[in-house]
Amino acid sequence: MGIDIDVPDDEQFAVLSDLAPCTINAEGWRGSRLVFSASDSGTSLWITVTRGQEEELLARLNTLGIPSTALAVRRRER
Repeated sequence: MGIDIDVPDDEQFAVLSDLAPCTINAEGWRGSRLVFSASDSGTSLWITVTRGQEEELLARLNTLGIPSTALAVRRRER
């Protein structure tokens, strides 16, 4: 099943957040490029972000009291 969402829209992204614990796999695609994936481990999520998006994400996490060490950089595979 596919659900189209506008990722910058917080309300639409909240739908993904609400469904993630109830699914064994969720993926986000932009055209033919995979940009995020969350699997059934329940402990990890990977996303592709720009430098500006990374800074915004870190600021939002900091506001929630989540340390920046919660994130790890995954080097691009070629």
